Amino acid sequence: MTECAVILEYIATQVPNKQLMGQYDSAIYWEQRIWLNYVATELHKNFISPFRKGNWLPNTAESKTLIYNRVFPRLKYVDEALKGRNYLVNHHFSAPDAYLFVMTNWLTRLEYGFDQLDNLKKFDKNMRKRNSVQAVLKQEGRPHSLQDQAK
Repeated sequence: MTECAVILEYIATQVPNKQLMGQYDSAIYWEQRIWLNYVATELHKNFISPFRKGNWLPNTAESKTLIYNRVFPRLKYVDEALKGRNYLVNHHFSAPDAYLFVMTNWLTRLEYGFDQLDNLKKFDKNMRKRNSVQAVLKQEGRPHSLQDQAK
């Protein structure tokens, strides 16, 4: 099984009591699907550097600038959607939030910061308080270097 949005939806079906996805064909379910696909196609895809050399994320000054200019308007859209809420859908943590956290974690890792993205900053901060997120970050350990090591 591949593709993060599909994997997250599959996981949600394995633990229905966690309510990671709404009931199939409900309004909540479709809103969650919209967000899963938005994160996959508008954020995740646009974080990938066309200049990658053994690394998916931008690892040169040129690629960092290019990626930021490409992804920022899409992040701004999500930031607006999060205004007045902690989660993307139905004021409840769900699969799209897990995926969005990967993107906000990349913002931090790439040292882009959250300028003009106050709602995303709050979202990221709240996600980092979750025990499950802390456990995963601890298990993953320190991220590898994003700098191009091959010359």
